[in-house]
Amino acid sequence: MSENKLSEHIFKKGKFITPWNSLLGDVTKNQSWCLNRFPEYLWLSLILYKYGRKKGLEKSYFVLKKLHEISGELKAPAFSLVLGLNEAKQNELFSYVVEIMDSNVFTPLTLLYTYSENRVFSKYFTDMTMHPSKRQEILTKVLEKGYMHQSEFATDIRFLVLFFTLLTGTYGLPKQELDLILEYPKLEHSDEKMRIIRPSIRSMEMMVLNLEILDVTFLENFWGRISKMSDCKLFFMKWPENNEDANRYVELLYEVFQYYTNCFIAVNPLDKKTLVLLGLGTYSYKRIIEIYEHNLYNSIAARSSIRTVIENYIMMKYLIKAEESQDDIWEKYQMYGIGLYKVVVARFRDAEKELPDSHVDYKYLEMLVNEMIDERYLDMDTSYFDKQNIRDKAISVGQKELFGLYYDYDSSFEHGLWGAIRESSLLKCDSPAHQYHCVPDYENKQNLKSVWPDCISTMNSTIKLLNEFFALPESLFNEVMKFDK
Repeated sequence: MSENKLSEHIFKKGKFITPWNSLLGDVTKNQSWCLNRFPEYLWLSLILYKYGRKKGLEKSYFVLKKLHEISGELKAPAFSLVLGLNEAKQNELFSYVVEIMDSNVFTPLTLLYTYSENRVFSKYFTDMTMHPSKRQEILTKVLEKGYMHQSEFATDIRFLVLFFTLLTGTYGLPKQELDLILEYPKLEHSDEKMRIIRPSIRSMEMMVLNLEILDVTFLENFWGRISKMSDCKLFFMKWPENNEDANRYVELLYEVFQYYTNCFIAVNPLDKKTLVLLGLGTYSYKRIIEIYEHNLYNSIAARSSIRTVIENYIMMKYLIKAEESQDDIWEKYQMYGIGLYKVVVARFRDAEKELPDSHVDYKYLEMLVNEMIDERYLDMDTSYFDKQNIRDKAISVGQKELFGLYYDYDSSFEHGLWGAIRESSLLKCDSPAHQYHCVPDYENKQNLKSVWPDCISTMNSTIKLLNEFFALPESLFNEVMKFDK
């Protein structure tokens, strides 16, 4: 599997473009190896599977050479094209195959290409002594071996495709590349030189793409038939809760915010900065408490909670920094949030009808909107708070990594993006015949990795920040910090 760093991608119009796509553009569209090309070359795969690599490549060489002699107009050894030859040419090719190979080499394919549609092929390779279950088993194993385009088995197949293309004379290659092709079948995959030759073979085989005609009907029939031959083999991840000492940590958080609340009430209950910072910290604390009390450590909901805790921490740091240039930043922050509540209340009024019972209590929201100031004097700013999105805020306070590695990931769950749906709500089918497809997890078997270590880490960062302005008792602070591994 290729592993490109983000820095190797080209960023253009909000999109990170892979080095490969920036080079080839649309050339590789609809040319997936496993879905669109491998089915065409499964017949060659069966030769390699039957006889092993060395002998299989040798026999394939003779078959491909014969195919080119019989039908020189073919530009690629696609099976749909082979089956499209007239009966005389098919008879000539298949009679040659059974002369140099066992007649049952292609028998597994007779499950897919039957006598009613492919009379000549079926005549030569139907072997009633091979049970249908055995044929299916062989097809599945061959699909598994060649499904990944960079596997050694798939590279052998791609070598054969490239070899046939060279037989046609359509392409000429520099001597250096031609020498690599000639050397490839003579070397074992364990040879150190193959680490250089294999990628070259794969890249050269890509030249054939524009010669191949995508036979949609052939591919639909292939996948439609082979997928119906077996049941799904579903598997799922089961992560441990990883919530050691959660009881003690939550007890300590309670002590922390009890201490802060008592100090706030006793010392300066009207200070807006203290109220905002403790409000953000307490909100994070309550999100963590929900995870703890409802055992949500490995849940989708927990990712929403840790995302909020991270955003609260970034916002706290941003507000502290912004205070250096904006004395009223704490009030602005409050008014911004209440203003967004006013938007909801105003929309409710505009609806001019009784809405069905919901989780939104519009009358209570109206009271909150008017709590600090008469709403007639409250503007509603629907842009980003302080004109910066959360990413820009994170960067400005030195938390770009926290945003990029955690918040951005959790946002996929918050917005129901496909990556989050795939990870949390779909099970993988471990069958190449089903294209390793996904199935909805309606039985809720799949869980996610626990967020608890990140809850501790981010919450402790929040407490460290609060401690800089409102010092905790040293023993309590040190006890909390012990949990940040």
